[in-house]
Amino acid sequence: MRNSLLWRLLGAQLLVIAIAVATSGILITDLASRAFMQIMVRYHIDPVTVEQEFLNTVLRVLLVGSLAAGVVAMVLGWALVRRLVRPIAEMMHLAERIAAGDYARRVEARGPDELARLADSLNRMAAALQRVEALRRDLVANVAHELRTPLTTLQGYLEALRDGVATATPETLASLHEEALRLVRLVDALHQLSQFDARVSRPRGTALDVVALARRTVAAYTDAFTQRGLAVRDEGDPACPPVEADADLVGQAIRNLLDNALRYATPGTDVTVRTVPSDGAVRVAVENTGEEIAAEDLPRIFERFYRGEKSRSRDTGGAGIGLSLVAEIARGHGGEVGASSTLGVTTVWFNLPVRSREV
Repeated sequence: MRNSLLWRLLGAQLLVIAIAVATSGILITDLASRAFMQIMVRYHIDPVTVEQEFLNTVLRVLLVGSLAAGVVAMVLGWALVRRLVRPIAEMMHLAERIAAGDYARRVEARGPDELARLADSLNRMAAALQRVEALRRDLVANVAHELRTPLTTLQGYLEALRDGVATATPETLASLHEEALRLVRLVDALHQLSQFDARVSRPRGTALDVVALARRTVAAYTDAFTQRGLAVRDEGDPACPPVEADADLVGQAIRNLLDNALRYATPGTDVTVRTVPSDGAVRVAVENTGEEIAAEDLPRIFERFYRGEKSRSRDTGGAGIGLSLVAEIARGHGGEVGASSTLGVTTVWFNLPVRSREV
């Protein structure tokens, strides 16, 4: 209690008042004594007795006035200091709750500008930590869900084989192999995600011709699309200016969009890759025809491990990571992502700002 900020501030204020009173008393006493002596000498009066009474009166008045002023100053100071300390105490309590893992608490931003800004910063930090914690929980739940299905299948088949209920037919072995591959794909995706988390935070920016990069990437995917009965077209605008970006990361983002279209486009349709200028940025958009994304799923398709159609995504081998990587690559370069799905046409895009990325 003695070390609290409130008592320290009040103690400092009391010390300042005491010093001011003592200094004022010494100066007033000295000045009053000199002035009194001059008056006594001028009127030829014996100053000894009268001077002492005068000084005693001055000291009494000074003492009473100082005590009254000190009491008023302490009361006002108490109110002012309490007003300053209360928000600090609330923010201290909020910081303790955050340290304990309670990210839902908030504090009212009030008081002087500096304290209000500090409270707002704490609230924004708590909100950010709350989002991170929600993502962490979703990640753990999603990974557990993705692992449980193939592991349960493997366990069931292996127990059946061990107990002689089933035989090791080529079909059974192929099913077990597919489940093992699904686990491998998930582990590879998690490994890729960890690598991107480290690299996206510090992309190596160089002048990049996104149109040419998209054209080369589309050319490399032509055979894969043809095998699925799809046609892929590149429509790059030559007027697109170069951007400051990491070519490897941007190339990965384009490949992820193409993989997504390759997985969900309806056979016999076209997939179009458009690279165009867009409000001070270069936009890469991949458009395909196929089953629409539900309106409630559309805002969440860039979240890690999120999949609107769980069974379809699993059958086609998706792990719900590709588009989240696209989002992180775009945001790591100061860009944006987005998607639309209507009338059977789905378009997924990302922007890269033309201006140099701030470091």
